[in-house]
Amino acid sequence: MRVRILTGPDVRGFLAEAEIWIEVRRLALSLLKSRGRDGRLAGGPPGRARLQARLFDLLSRTQHLTTLVPRGRIDAALPARCLRFARLRLDDATFDLAALVLGLGLLQPRPASLALVLQFREDAEQGRSRDRIDLGTIAGPAGPLAIAFTGTTRAVSTRRPPTRVRAELRGATLSLKARGAPVVVIPAAGTRLIAPDLERGRQARGGPTRRAGLRLVRRDMIPGTSIILAPVVESRPRCLRVTREARGLTRLLARALRIVLVAWPEAHREIERRTFMVVPIREPGTVSYSMAARPGISFINVFGKSRIDLADDLLHETAHHRLHDLQETADLLRPGPETLEVQAFDSPWRGARRPLHGLLHGAYTFLYRAELFRRVLRVAREHPRTLASELGSASRAFVRKELRREKRMIASALRDLQAAARSGLLAPAGRQLLKTMRAWFARLDRA
Repeated sequence: MRVRILTGPDVRGFLAEAEIWIEVRRLALSLLKSRGRDGRLAGGPPGRARLQARLFDLLSRTQHLTTLVPRGRIDAALPARCLRFARLRLDDATFDLAALVLGLGLLQPRPASLALVLQFREDAEQGRSRDRIDLGTIAGPAGPLAIAFTGTTRAVSTRRPPTRVRAELRGATLSLKARGAPVVVIPAAGTRLIAPDLERGRQARGGPTRRAGLRLVRRDMIPGTSIILAPVVESRPRCLRVTREARGLTRLLARALRIVLVAWPEAHREIERRTFMVVPIREPGTVSYSMAARPGISFINVFGKSRIDLADDLLHETAHHRLHDLQETADLLRPGPETLEVQAFDSPWRGARRPLHGLLHGAYTFLYRAELFRRVLRVAREHPRTLASELGSASRAFVRKELRREKRMIASALRDLQAAARSGLLAPAGRQLLKTMRAWFARLDRA
């Protein structure tokens, strides 16, 4: 449990946010101090230009570049915008950390009291709606928990939740207080003694009308795993919005995971080890993605996909998580302008030029896809009935076609990576990883 807490998205996500936005704040303050009398930043001394370049590079690694640089160019107001935004992000990260502390307190109640102020806030990066405070991604005896602002009538459900909640935990008794909502006291919170409000779907059924109020609720999970399933995130013209749970999705993802379990048990264990939460997304043109700043969270477009598609997506993002974890412990690329060049290498998967980092991630993760497809075809050939309901004849034909295609593209990417290694762009750990990938592909290509 301790390892999952330390390696999951809660602690590492907080540290990543803090590292980025503390540095953004430092750079913004330095730029403001170096501002000339006319208030302009552009065209200043070389030192100021380096600060601007460093700030822009940091922002480009986040999801907020277009927010902070709306016209695509650095202007005089950028440092002040960054300063305000960094403060908001650090405040939000601190509230998220407080929610995790409460979740850990419920996981292992102690006699001492714990008092915290929490915040309701929508966050698409964590699949959290505006009426919920998630208490971490760790599942205790009662499952992964959240504080929700709920009501049963249509009029109540449209009310905005309070901004802040004061939570006090004494032993295993949790009390919740918020402006405009009645005080809620929950005895044996976090234990197996489940209150009716914790039961999934209980609020949606008929029954007496209740006032809007605070509840302790259990979050959805993929059956048979410890992986949390978040509500659906929809892509809208100007933002991402967290909507509601997708009905039947937990069972569908469980059937997809069964494909991996049967075909490649080691990969199934890797998914359970490194994937903490799946955030379903509805965004045309997007397959799936993950972010180094949110380790263990997989964003997957689940709509209109077969079970084999979803099995592939779950494993693909797990491979990204694994490589991100490796990059935290070892430098894979040599530092320098050549490795940072954004259009340095052809990506066979995107049909566009990508940085060396992107090409390495592509080759690594699609090796997992090819290996999964090879093993699925072997199971379908040797044990035709085992995955018959998950695949069907059409899916088997699709898998064969995709495996041939993946082999061609992986071979192309590995050739480019080998050329990069000969040019000295890979660090020792990167060269060792490439050697392992080439050996893996050789075995795969012979099969």
